[in-house]
Amino acid sequence: MLTALEEAVLIKNGRVVTPEGILECADILVEDGKIRKIGKRLTDPGEVIDAEGCFVTPGFIDIHTHGGYEADFMDATDEAWAAALAFHLDNGTTSTVATSCTAPVDSIVRFLDFTRAYMAGEHEGACRVLGAHLEGPFLSVKNKGAQKLEQLAVPARDDYSYMLDYAEVIKTVTIAPELEGADKMTRELTLRGIVVSGGHDDGIYPEFMPAVEAGLSHLTHLYCAMSDLRFKDGRRNVGLREYGLTDDRLTAEIIADNRHIPPMLARLIVRAKGADRVCVVSDSLRAAGQPADGRVYKLGSDEDAVRFVIGDGVAVVENSATYAGSITPVRRMVKNLIDAGIPVCAAVKMGTLTPARIVGEDKELGSLEIGKHADICILDESFELVNLVLNGRKVR
Repeated sequence: MLTALEEAVLIKNGRVVTPEGILECADILVEDGKIRKIGKRLTDPGEVIDAEGCFVTPGFIDIHTHGGYEADFMDATDEAWAAALAFHLDNGTTSTVATSCTAPVDSIVRFLDFTRAYMAGEHEGACRVLGAHLEGPFLSVKNKGAQKLEQLAVPARDDYSYMLDYAEVIKTVTIAPELEGADKMTRELTLRGIVVSGGHDDGIYPEFMPAVEAGLSHLTHLYCAMSDLRFKDGRRNVGLREYGLTDDRLTAEIIADNRHIPPMLARLIVRAKGADRVCVVSDSLRAAGQPADGRVYKLGSDEDAVRFVIGDGVAVVENSATYAGSITPVRRMVKNLIDAGIPVCAAVKMGTLTPARIVGEDKELGSLEIGKHADICILDESFELVNLVLNGRKVR
């Protein structure tokens, strides 16, 4: 058992980024895994980290990630999860929501079983897992993206009771809200505390509104694999992406890798919804953190899973121009937003406090406030990771 003296960490002279502004030349005292003081000229006999000239931010939070370092969370092994979580921790992400893909139900249940067991264990020094995100199988055919066509399902026809059975570990579920029975499914999931997110859909207004009224509150990777403006019966109708920009009940995530969402579009989205309602997600695949050497990877763990390659800074479905996902961590996406002209505090919030709030973890995580978990990044002017404190202990 560590003594209080050994657990104390003092971060000094940093540019402390809070939701309200940047505290220049400020100190943070960490004890027993929590933030105890924030101020100037603090002293303590514990370990001192000099952050002069550096940004000090909360640890980044990624609520939509499939993996990294050649591992996919659907692999559901200790080795795979250790590798995927190491990718995130190496990039300053201290909390994640492990994400599935569309697959046979037994593969999804195996992933949920592993998630439940993993969260019940102790994993000192590892990126925290907040729960699971199920991306499918209740998605549209047209906008399935890299998801497996043969495994797509419809709520009115196909069983989703297994989601209710694992409600205590499922944070979010992505569905196409125009599907038959999506409103009933949404209501049942939200009553269990699960955030229902619209995405990979093919609906137009008002087809998706019953699900919104039933509790759908979030949007999966806005503008990517999502319905948009179209003509029907001689009228122009908005899709979920346009509607999502206007309804303040809905939060949204964006893949700010400058490929899925270019800088100008990122500015438009943030201007429309604000940093309190938009978070960045990596949507990173197992190829994240790997060289672009032509290797072929698979999404998920099944042998007949969709294959993809790395192409021009993004994952692309093999023999296709379709984006499969990202290879960019949240920290780098936050820097992309700053480079696009979004203020530092707003951009950092989109990678920390906003995702924490979306999945109900903001009382403990997501901002540098007294009493919260001491997950802290020290970053240079280029937002490269200099030091990392996780649960009050220096790990990088």
